[in-house]
Amino acid sequence: MFYSQEEKNSLLARFKEKSVSGVFVGLTVLAMAGWIYLLSSMFLKFMLWWFS
Repeated sequence: MFYSQEEKNSLLARFKEKSVSGVFVGLTVLAMAGWIYLLSSMFLKFMLWWFS
């Protein structure tokens, strides 16, 4: 598999675009999971406080 310099640059540019969007999606999912964990733990503590 031998690519010309132009094809290598194109492949590298596509890889960079996909990796940037992948990192963005990953961070977004991580932030959503963090908020869900925070809110659910607060709700659980409130319920335990309310019924104790």
